[in-house]
Amino acid sequence: MIFATIYCNPITAKVMKKLYTVLALSAIAGISVMVVSCEKDKGDPVPGDPVKIDLSVAQKTIVDQANKFAFEIFTPIVAGETKGTGNMMISPFSITSALSMVLNGAAGETFDAVRHTLQYDEKTLQEINETYLKLMEDMIPVDPRVTMEIANSVWLEKRLVVKQPYVDALKKWYLAEARNIDASDPAAVDIVNGWIEEKTHDRIQDMLDYLSPDLAMLLINAIYFDGKWRHQFDKDDTSDMPFYVTPDSPVDVPMMYQEENFAVTHTGNATLAELPYGQGNYSMVVMLPDENVTPSEAAATLNPSDWDRWMQDLSMGASEVQLSLPKFEYEYKRELKDDLAAMGMGIAFSPGAADFSNITDQDIFISRVLHQTFIKNDEEGTEAAAATVVEFEFTSMPSVTVVNVNRPFLYFIRETTTGTIVFMGLVVDPR
Repeated sequence: MIFATIYCNPITAKVMKKLYTVLALSAIAGISVMVVSCEKDKGDPVPGDPVKIDLSVAQKTIVDQANKFAFEIFTPIVAGETKGTGNMMISPFSITSALSMVLNGAAGETFDAVRHTLQYDEKTLQEINETYLKLMEDMIPVDPRVTMEIANSVWLEKRLVVKQPYVDALKKWYLAEARNIDASDPAAVDIVNGWIEEKTHDRIQDMLDYLSPDLAMLLINAIYFDGKWRHQFDKDDTSDMPFYVTPDSPVDVPMMYQEENFAVTHTGNATLAELPYGQGNYSMVVMLPDENVTPSEAAATLNPSDWDRWMQDLSMGASEVQLSLPKFEYEYKRELKDDLAAMGMGIAFSPGAADFSNITDQDIFISRVLHQTFIKNDEEGTEAAAATVVEFEFTSMPSVTVVNVNRPFLYFIRETTTGTIVFMGLVVDPR
């Protein structure tokens, strides 16, 4: 198996095209790419230019901090999944959107823990809320060639006495729908799943398999994305080619191919290639680890400062590239409770310790954070969806079993290791 970035002249490019060599891949997203940078000058049919979304200094900082959160939660998940050679995908924007709605209801140490986990230290709730509203309002319509849909909702169990300012805040800042729900209703799970399916164009299905009888509230974020490549692949150029799941385990997969102008850079242990959608407001950045570098090792190098530098490198311009990229389609589902607790949010999951007094005066805590994603990558573009469900439960006091020996009873005295019964008796009147 060969991993390489080859810089070539036009003659070499012709040779390489004939060879049609495929480089193997990044298990991060199941992506393989061959990058050959050439000096050939080819016109690039650009269907418009990216529309700049202007952010304030505080809003840009929050986006940067959200990306830091994304890298910190992504890296250990990649490390765990690659041990089992499994595909994975998360939507950090979906997760942070849902947790920012959580933040609006938290108080005291719980508020500090959630804010710290999100990397929003020192940022006010007002700044955070304004940023997410800005992103929702501007990211959705920015590219007419890309479908981007974001939906939020809050589901209130009938026993929850909610504080109306909390619901009003979610409606104002996150454009959230407020729904009532009865956890005892057998149809409740299907109703919630139906909402998620509708908002994700049926790409996220059967996300919830049950609702706790102690359910207090659900917070849900759903995202749907459908982007067409700026440079679409020709289906006639797609053919079965080897994909190296491991260096010694190639499998044949449908591999797309094209020669086009793409931005490419090298990180030190991986090659980055950027594939724009539509007018360029959205793109896919493919990270191909170098030979003898694992996806988890490449993921471990991700951090905001290096990422910004790499993105700046990619913005410097495109060059002729021979690109091989597999078609792929898969789903991924994960319970994020342990991941978030490890990042410092443990108090929010602790009955009796969690403080969500900005939601209700009743004692509630987060019982589950479910995350599910879908992606389909083909010659036309990428379709993706994600949903995050934060489940709150009422804090239940530990149940106490009452045994009142107030009537005749039998008793047995035994040796516990052997099971030998030494005495046995009856008490009818203990006087």
